[in-house]
Parts: sequence; structure tokens; C-alpha cells
Amino acid sequence: MIEEFWGLQVKPFLNTPDSKFLFPSNEFNEALARLLYHIKEVRGGISLITGEIGCGKTFLSVRLMESLPDDKYCKALIINPKFSQTQFLKTILSGFGDKKNYRTRYTNLLQLTDILEENINKGKENILIIDEAQLLTPTLIEEVRLLTNYEKPQKKYLQIVLFAQPEFDKKIRKIKQFNQRIQVRYHLEGITKEETQEYVTHRLIQAGSNQPEIFTNEAFIEIYKWSKGVPRIINNICENSLFIAYSLEKKIIDDELIKEVAADLSIGDSSEEKN
Repeated sequence: MIEEFWGLQVKPFLNTPDSKFLFPSNEFNEALARLLYHIKEVRGGISLITGEIGCGKTFLSVRLMESLPDDKYCKALIINPKFSQTQFLKTILSGFGDKKNYRTRYTNLLQLTDILEENINKGKENILIIDEAQLLTPTLIEEVRLLTNYEKPQKKYLQIVLFAQPEFDKKIRKIKQFNQRIQVRYHLEGITKEETQEYVTHRLIQAGSNQPEIFTNEAFIEIYKWSKGVPRIINNICENSLFIAYSLEKKIIDDELIKEVAADLSIGDSSEEKN
């Protein structure tokens, strides 16, 4: 009923990494460009992308996977690395297509090495992407480091991309052997005030909207103030605003409604504003 009221085909503000709703902000494009350059041209070491919760790291990991063609890259994605060493290696193997159940860490490691080498011999690059890397234990951080040791002259068997919350970067800076392996670092910020309006409009259009103005200009200002440009918070504000306006039979969402929604969501103080 809500979609019908607003003339939408689907919900526009769900917090899922659906590429249809991807909004390529300047920060997003810069992070993706750095990753692709490193993977395609440098071909070595570890890349680390950090960002606060809800800034689009998972969206970026999905777009990175989509940007690497299957005929040139073998890709494995881990989205929640809370594993033992053996489970961790099994999950990587599964990502690279080996579903067999090897019982020990050693046998999993041997099989993984064979697969990585086989792919390299076929002319393919191996890419391991780990989302939520801040969940890696010290033991798994060391396991990741050791995986970067497998190589041929002038070619790594495995390139690793980590997506994590900012505290992970602080943590690994104290681990010299691991920290030295990181060749790309980039911190993903929230989107700008101007991009916030573009982001909301983009998602509405992708959801099928043909209504020129749902949110007033003043509403967009409030959305940015309360969200600080964090896409997940923007989504939460806008989704709830659509519902409340629908329940009140209001066809226009103004700044007062945004303030009410933000207060209901207990988002916090809107006084700090990013330039």
C-alpha cells in the first residue's frame, strides 16, 4: 500500500546491497578506482578499506566483485570472518569452488595452495575479499598475512582486500609484520550534502517514482544534518518518513517531519555538520 501511495514499484530505502540502487559518490568512485588499479596493475599485497558503520563498505565489496570479470579473476568473498583457522580456510576454498570437506588446517592449506597455483597457471588472478574484517581474531590476522607469502617470481598467488571498521586499522598498525603488507589504504567517508539529495532522488527514481518532489529542499537539509551523510542512516530516515507521511496522507515530506522521524529513531544531535 505504501508503494502504491507514493507511485513506487519497490521499496527504495532498504539496507541491502542491490546494485540497482548503487549511488556512485565521489568517495565510492575513488575507493573503487584505487582498488581496481592495485588489483589490475600492481597485483600484490593487501588492500584495506575502512569506514564507519553504514558508509557503504559492503556495497563497495559487491561492486568490486562485479568489476572483476570471471574469465580473468577467481574471486572468493567472506562476509563474516568469525571462524577457527580450519573453518576460515574451508570457507576460502569454498569461495574458490572447492566444496570438499578437508578435516585439518594443514590439508585445507595444501589444497588451497594447489588451487591458487592452478588458477595462476591458467592465467587467472586470485582475489580474496573479506568484509567485516574487524572481526578477524589475532590468529586469523596472522593466517591472512601468511597467505600473502605464496607467490611466484614477480607474481602473488593471492591478492587480499579487507573491508573493516576504523578500529581495525588502529589495531593492525601495532602488528608490524602485517601492517607492512598493506599497500593500499583508504577511508570511506559519508557522502556530502549535495550528494545526499542526489542519493535520495536516485533511489526514488530506481524504485519507479515519477513524482518530481517528495522531499522538500528543507527536508533534504535535515536528512543530511541528522545522517551526517551516512547512507544507512539516510535510508532509515527516508523509509520511516515515507511510512509516516503515508499514514498522515501527506504527499510532501517537509523538514518538520524529518525532525520527528530522527527523534523517533534516536539518531542523535544534528548540530555537527560535515562541510
